[in-house]
Amino acid sequence: MRRVAPWLLPPIPDEGRLWLTWLVRLRWLALFAQAVTLAFVFHMLNGYAVIVTWIATMAVLAAANLWATARAAQHDEVKSSSILGHLLLDVAALTSFFMIGGGPDNPFVPLYLVHVAMAAVMLPPRFAGVVIAAALVGFSATFVWHLPLHYELHSLPATVLQRLGQWIAFFITTLSVLVFVMGLATALRRRKEQLLEARDRSARTDRLRSVGTLAAGAAHELNTPLSTLGLRLRRIRRRHPDPETTRDLAVMQEQVDRCTSIVQRLLVGAGNPMASDIERRPLGTMVYEAVRLWSKGAPLEVDMRDDSDALMVELPGVAFHQALINLLENAREAQETTAATSPLVVHVYRNGELGVVDIEDAGCGLPQAADHVGEPFFTTKASGTGLGVFVARAVADGAGGGLQYLPRERQGTVARWWFPESRRKSA
Repeated sequence: MRRVAPWLLPPIPDEGRLWLTWLVRLRWLALFAQAVTLAFVFHMLNGYAVIVTWIATMAVLAAANLWATARAAQHDEVKSSSILGHLLLDVAALTSFFMIGGGPDNPFVPLYLVHVAMAAVMLPPRFAGVVIAAALVGFSATFVWHLPLHYELHSLPATVLQRLGQWIAFFITTLSVLVFVMGLATALRRRKEQLLEARDRSARTDRLRSVGTLAAGAAHELNTPLSTLGLRLRRIRRRHPDPETTRDLAVMQEQVDRCTSIVQRLLVGAGNPMASDIERRPLGTMVYEAVRLWSKGAPLEVDMRDDSDALMVELPGVAFHQALINLLENAREAQETTAATSPLVVHVYRNGELGVVDIEDAGCGLPQAADHVGEPFFTTKASGTGLGVFVARAVADGAGGGLQYLPRERQGTVARWWFPESRRKSA
């Protein structure tokens, strides 16, 4: 399954916030319908006090909508009790409208069923039962006490008004059900995307563990001969102290030390990024250090732009540097295939609560099997291992981010690497 950048998908809020969002939308629809209804029937109501009551009830619903919108924007968890409170408020408002507008003969009485259906989907059974009981009590109360509608005071005949009211009530009920079902379908689709992403992440984690196990075994096997080589070199240095032999032994010792360092980083480089320590630092600083290290021996220049506004991330430092260097090497090799000498572009920027790193090249573009990019041991290079992109994706996955390859507008590829912002305060 191909990774998709989170901002290319609709946001996936928690379930309570999703229900609250759809309640707000339906309530705005209901307020619009009530305003239209009031414009038709205000001649038929029992005095200005009833009109004031009607408008005051609409104002309360509008205030509840504004409060709910502000609550959803705070990204706080919305509990079922809060959804229950909003549904009970809607049922009470409907009862108020029916009591001052004809009682059980009001053609909008079926709107009770919309709220009962929403309660059955949004709430636990015991809370849904409370909403059903409230709707029954409210509807029953309209039989006991209500103000009649004076059809004779309207310019249209009573039969026309009743048919028009029934048509408007049917339209509003149908539209409300349609909007609610669309919201439910959207929630199910988002949940499916989450499950598919979780399954894909789990499969990559299993492959990561397998590669890490192989790397651990290789590191263990290589440590012994490297230690033996170091010991023999020290013994030869004591036996042959002449300058020429000493220079040769120094070069050999340097290479052995380099191999030892590579073995120590083998777990990180072979797919276990968490083998290095977690660091909390600005994303732009970490990218700059890796780019500077890579640029020392690279034949291409790097055009780096940092628009991240000092966004903080928590990442394994060694693994991040090595993964970014791998991505830069891939970009350089892609440009070599087209003999392009333009600088690589590294752009670090903020996108909401995400820090994004774009590595842009002017190379040959994405391969035909682009969906397999990032899988372990998949490579399009004759001498590649297929682990460079896999490690970069593993670093992002471990932090809750991701990696995606996109075609560049003119020529080449964009490796988009993103990480969530760290909001933990420094100790």
